[in-house]
Amino acid sequence: MMLPPLGKNNIYNTLNECFSMMKEINDTRGFESYINYVYEGFLELFDNTSYRIVEGYPDYIYKTTDLIKLAGRKYEKKRNEINFFKKHYDASFEKFYPKHIADALLMIDQWKRGKIHESNVSNHNEPHYQYSLIHEAEAAKCAIIFSEEMGLHGAIIAINGQIEGITLGEHINCSTASVLIEKTDNKFSGMPQFIYQQFCASTFSDMEYINAGEDWGIEGLRRAKMSYHPCFLAKKFTIYGK
Repeated sequence: MMLPPLGKNNIYNTLNECFSMMKEINDTRGFESYINYVYEGFLELFDNTSYRIVEGYPDYIYKTTDLIKLAGRKYEKKRNEINFFKKHYDASFEKFYPKHIADALLMIDQWKRGKIHESNVSNHNEPHYQYSLIHEAEAAKCAIIFSEEMGLHGAIIAINGQIEGITLGEHINCSTASVLIEKTDNKFSGMPQFIYQQFCASTFSDMEYINAGEDWGIEGLRRAKMSYHPCFLAKKFTIYGK
């Protein structure tokens, strides 16, 4: 698939070139060609009636100051969860460096095993779900290994000298950053909330917005992302040829 940015000029020729390149690779392998994660304004730059446009799951966009301060009654539960974590665990929050890669990869494998075990215990052990966990873990490991080359920022949480949580993100533009990956061990209550707040505060405090991505239609993920009270949901679209 192709992804933005695709420019704002000569869109007709750009799209033709994109689909030509994709078809050359995809048609012989049985894959469908499409341009993913297109923002709504891009659709106004060309005659989109020549293509099949499908709306996807939106991205959750937050005010960075909201995620850092967690002020007010609506964030009371988040503050309580963070305070519980700080009170009960002797944890260190550190910037992610290449020296952490090996231990971070072990942590991702541990996270994957834990998730698969949870799915078996809850009888949610469909092969598709477990395959998706495996792919999710592999994507996280690739991001960790190539974080420097990809320009990603990261942070880890260590307890008793062992990495138990990791997060990675990037600057999208001058006003918005994106938190791409966050993996933590479920046995440490409050860790997800703690690492999220600390990462935003230490790395993206100069950004106006944080993009936390989509929920992929997963109800639990939707509830988690809504619990941080997004300031808006950013629509995204996929472009297919007709």
